[in-house]
Amino acid sequence: MQKLKILHYIPVYAPAWQFGGPVKSVSQLCEGLVSQGHEVEVFTSNAGLASFSDLPLNKAVDKNGVQVSYFSRKSGLGIACPGMENAVRQRAKEFDIIHVTGVWQRTSVAACQAAKTNNIPYVVSPRGALGPYSWQQKAIKKKIYYWLKEQFNVKNAEGVHYTTEQEKDECRLLKLPGKPFVIPNGFDFGAWRPDPEKVSQWKELNAFNPDAFLILNVGRLHHKKGLDLLPAALAPLRGLNWRLVLVGNSEDDTKIRLKEKFESFGLLEHLRFLEFEKPENLPAIYAAANLFVLPSRHENFGNVVVEALACHCPVMISQEVGLNQEVKKAEVGWVLPRVAEEWSNQINELMQNKNKLTEVSSRTRKWAEQVFSYQKTAFQMANQYLNLNNSDAD
Repeated sequence: MQKLKILHYIPVYAPAWQFGGPVKSVSQLCEGLVSQGHEVEVFTSNAGLASFSDLPLNKAVDKNGVQVSYFSRKSGLGIACPGMENAVRQRAKEFDIIHVTGVWQRTSVAACQAAKTNNIPYVVSPRGALGPYSWQQKAIKKKIYYWLKEQFNVKNAEGVHYTTEQEKDECRLLKLPGKPFVIPNGFDFGAWRPDPEKVSQWKELNAFNPDAFLILNVGRLHHKKGLDLLPAALAPLRGLNWRLVLVGNSEDDTKIRLKEKFESFGLLEHLRFLEFEKPENLPAIYAAANLFVLPSRHENFGNVVVEALACHCPVMISQEVGLNQEVKKAEVGWVLPRVAEEWSNQINELMQNKNKLTEVSSRTRKWAEQVFSYQKTAFQMANQYLNLNNSDAD
């Protein structure tokens, strides 16, 4: 395979894990590309990394073989980073391809314009931000911004990268001219291998009854995640031995509202909030759970779904989660509409039939490794880069 010089351009990057899925998946992709012999650089900001006082700025540092340049974030709406923009304008012509992650980002315009000016093919990954749910948020502002800025970015891209077929389908109405392709997020499954001893330690530390049925959600507490479905879904099960564990920080009033709702149903004793956990602590938490739930109103992909499956934890997700088709086809979980009664009935059935959960959990990791290994997804992405690079040369 021809070796490429690739620039990944993203406003936040590892180890700014608090910004969610794209930080993990893009860093994993970049490392996978390097392992295949490609030269990969990243231009990003230092957003979320204020506590890393020794982080060099404005020069490349090695992060697992990837050359990452962090530039200082400036105050202002969104993530403003003049250093990123100046760097891509000055160096765009050095790369075979540029991959821009995210839309509605102030920094993206400079990268797309620089690529276009220097006749360098570029790929845009919307990461769900061009789907119907996103357009409903601040709709008027987005329509104006799309007409002024974002339309140029996405319509001049040689390729548009989607992480699921659902995301691709959601964007059909935009009729973007760039080549659409679907490649899922990749994972290093060596980092998602739970240690039984740590599982026991975590349960003991949090004083969980060993016989309790643990229902888990990991991720930011936000309206989009649809967690407000759970109080009504779990209320009919109040007499059973279960606990709901929510791991993550609240980004709006979701935590307050959930607590109020669970209290109104007399379910507070079943509920446990835990703060954001470092990635290395999560495998034990996933493995300790009987069932992972994600009733999102919209989810472009759902990294947490794959993380749970890697730790032998079956999943129950809404039809709005990007991976719903894949989960249903592989029979590694349950896909339901956002109807509380259906969630209640399915959870109750599983609590009464744990053999079914054991059967499903026995195949979750093997399937996840076959589909989502970062070596496989990086190889797929490199092939797309090569095709776009060669077609542009023609």
